[in-house]
Amino acid sequence: MSHSVAFDAEHRKEKFFLHLILNAYWEPLEFELPEVGKHGTSRWRRWIDTALDSPYDIAEWEKAPLVLTQTYPTGPRSVAVLIGYEDFVP
Repeated sequence: MSHSVAFDAEHRKEKFFLHLILNAYWEPLEFELPEVGKHGTSRWRRWIDTALDSPYDIAEWEKAPLVLTQTYPTGPRSVAVLIGYEDFVP
């Protein structure tokens, strides 16, 4: 039985991508991140992470901090939503 799941969604016309991580496990877990878009030229940004204290748990999309690693750590029983735009270079 799985205690976690991660999946992607995209809006092809806008080249907008979401990566949703659901960690229902009672321990922290590290998730490998897929490339952003087909070319992988952009980085993920952390929009929501319920393991973080407020006001850091939700960021404005335009100001969401970059994820600089190929993995993302999630806290126990938490949700993280990462956003990305293809070919967006900050």
